[in-house]
Amino acid sequence: MKKTTILIGALLFPCLVWAQTPTAAEHDSIVGEDLSLIGVVDASVFDVDGENGDNSSSQDINTTVLTSHDVYLNKVGYQLSGMRFRVRGYDNTLSETYINGVPFNDQLRGVFNYSSIGAINDFTRNGDETVNSTPSSFGFGSVGGGENILMRAGDYARGGKATLTYTNRNYWLRAMVSYHTGLSRRGWAFSALVGGRYSNEGVVDGTFYQNISYALMLEKRWRGGRHSLTLTTFGSPVRRGQQAGTLQEVYDLTGNNLYNPNWGYQNGKKRNARVVQAFDPTTVLSHAWKISSDVTLNSGLSFHYGRYGNSSLNWFDGVDPRPDYYRYLPSYFLYYNSTPSEAAAEEYAQRWRSGDASFTQINWDRLYAANAMSKRTTGDGEAVYVVEERRSDLFETTFNATVNAQLSRHSKLTGGIVARNTVSHQFKTVDDLLGADYVLDIDKYADTDYPGDESQKQSDLNRPNRHVYEGGIFGYDFKLNINSLKGWLVNNYSVGHWDAYYGFQLTYTDFWRDGNMRNGHNPDNSYGAGAHHSFTDVMLKGGLTYKFNGRHLLAANVVYGSQAPLPNDVYVSPRVSDDTPDGLKSGRIFSADLSYIFSTEKLQGRLTLFQTNFYDQIERNSYYYDGVTFVNHIMQGVNKVHHGVELGLTYKLDGHWSFDLAGTVSEYYYSNNPMGYYSAENGKDVSDYSLNASERVYMKGVYVGGTPQVAGTLGVRYFINYWFLGVNLNAFGRNFVEVAPSRRTASIYNGYSNGSTTIPAVTPNDAELWSAYQTLTHQEELDAACTVDLSVGKIFYIGRRNSINVNLAVNNVLNKKDIRTGGYEQGRVRVDKPELFKSKYFYMQGINCFLNVGYKF
Repeated sequence: MKKTTILIGALLFPCLVWAQTPTAAEHDSIVGEDLSLIGVVDASVFDVDGENGDNSSSQDINTTVLTSHDVYLNKVGYQLSGMRFRVRGYDNTLSETYINGVPFNDQLRGVFNYSSIGAINDFTRNGDETVNSTPSSFGFGSVGGGENILMRAGDYARGGKATLTYTNRNYWLRAMVSYHTGLSRRGWAFSALVGGRYSNEGVVDGTFYQNISYALMLEKRWRGGRHSLTLTTFGSPVRRGQQAGTLQEVYDLTGNNLYNPNWGYQNGKKRNARVVQAFDPTTVLSHAWKISSDVTLNSGLSFHYGRYGNSSLNWFDGVDPRPDYYRYLPSYFLYYNSTPSEAAAEEYAQRWRSGDASFTQINWDRLYAANAMSKRTTGDGEAVYVVEERRSDLFETTFNATVNAQLSRHSKLTGGIVARNTVSHQFKTVDDLLGADYVLDIDKYADTDYPGDESQKQSDLNRPNRHVYEGGIFGYDFKLNINSLKGWLVNNYSVGHWDAYYGFQLTYTDFWRDGNMRNGHNPDNSYGAGAHHSFTDVMLKGGLTYKFNGRHLLAANVVYGSQAPLPNDVYVSPRVSDDTPDGLKSGRIFSADLSYIFSTEKLQGRLTLFQTNFYDQIERNSYYYDGVTFVNHIMQGVNKVHHGVELGLTYKLDGHWSFDLAGTVSEYYYSNNPMGYYSAENGKDVSDYSLNASERVYMKGVYVGGTPQVAGTLGVRYFINYWFLGVNLNAFGRNFVEVAPSRRTASIYNGYSNGSTTIPAVTPNDAELWSAYQTLTHQEELDAACTVDLSVGKIFYIGRRNSINVNLAVNNVLNKKDIRTGGYEQGRVRVDKPELFKSKYFYMQGINCFLNVGYKF
């Protein structure tokens, strides 16, 4: 086992709490020692049998409260988010999100789109959560845990709430207004919310945020609450300008670690070329039926449409318009040219340092001028530069039913079925012609790749040489159809000092590609319905808990099974062909953890050891191969290991002071050398570019990048008379850049391919090649760092019903602007010039705040 070497650091969950409306008696009884309002669970509320929870083996011990308020996850979830921290290093595909019991991780990418519920926060606070693979009442579960957001009008007391938020992040203002009728005597309840977020420019130059949101809930309960029917609909359309990472050379030249290459001036106003427009209108119809005192049945039907577009510049026979393109940097003149030019390098360095936005940012005027010049010289309005919008839309229908049955005093059975249909439409449109008249829908580089072959040029042989205007589809157009059926069952058994559970899940998945264009590079494998890919997967899990008493327990969980690959990952070049790697199969997961969970009068927490092994996974990367052609690189049979230790503690000194500690020391790395498959999007044999179509990728021992592997937070909180004060120290380290597999294939270092676990083509005997190999395959570790956060909050009660809640969180109060939060290697490789195409990075912004004022009425 490899050694991990750094410390852990700090937390205070900022007091983002909301006002409650107690009765007069409750109002008088709330005193300083009730810290449950700020996330500290009072151990005295535990439901235990016997004095001090010390029971004989013949008595049952209830630890529901102890296990449902996880100290570690409550602390790291917010405090470490600015560091791109992921619990156990898992991808977000391994964490499941449900709404009213209906699963909402999409079937294309396997993730839940949190922007779909943006600015409706006041409706998404209720719900159930599971810790990692432990059982739940709403689903089989996943190794990354899950949450079931409950949006039911009858769960809210009558009244309303208005919230106004100021922050200096990607948006400046957020507002929400909501109202609940409460449950009437006839069993009806209605809730409504309107919200939004806005900034004309965020903390990063050229970014902006425009969002309005809505949510409506209608519920009817009858037969004494035995039946409940809920209709929930919501949406949060957003338009936002994006930031991009870039090279350290650019950050140094501009003196700005938040430099953003995506924008430039047009008519004196900033314009961002990378704009996201998204809208996810969703409707959920759910029914809850209490069949008896021991059996409940929850069923739901959801309809979800996702419109996602991401704009980008495209150009045809024009110079690259990106300001941080490597040929516009001083390093290009020092390392790329056969004869380095220090004079040229210094000239470009001065231009960068000048701050002239016509050079350091996108020059929109030049793009318009190039289109106008093309029209004048050719008499034709064909575009040289355009803004295109790359669309990834989907329509998803889901039906599920879940039963919870208390079979006996000791046994509980939970099971369910889920049926889903997804149609994902992938295409791109002409968003802005920039003064041109049309786009000619052909591959402009085919003349070089296939001289004299007119058919190879065509994006769609069914409609050759087509003129496309603004709003029209061009380039590629296809759908991915995904169907799945899932059934699962979990049995929980509890007696005396022991709890146990076991469960299984059976899933059938089928998907296929349906092309709407006959691409000239793949005329026989791009148009119409493609091959079906079907998978049958089984997942097993079990757990055993020994309860020393109601306050101390030892819990073990284990999961093993298979999961079908995600359709978004398996197609080699999905925009132009139906090709997938040979031998496509499901990936496998094994995960186990052992936890000591405790809660005493003063101290509560969890200590966990975990190990997760991933087998036969698929990963896909795309990039320009030395600027010659666009290639896709799939790794198949990827194995990874994630293991480590988690610790979460809360110490309650007295009725006013509490202390929190949460952190992890862990390690995530690739454990084998998978096979890699190259495909050129222009249809040519990759050997023409000195690449092997299939060869080993030497990933063994490479760390999983993009998240700290050692991180922690230490917090101090003070509560008195409805005031909440806190300070946190956060620390993180062992954060690695995300690697490019293309740098770790044998063929680029002398044409040698498959073989042993090390690259055989490179030895120290070849000094130049050995130096390039070490430069290109060395995985950079980002510097360890720490931040300090402060928070303060206050609840003001106005009479018996109304209240005002004020919260202020100030993060990174030391204003550190040199903390790299992430980075990635570029896929482009020049072995003869390894100094080119260095990694790109992201930096943490300096001091930032979040001021929230809520009025409850």
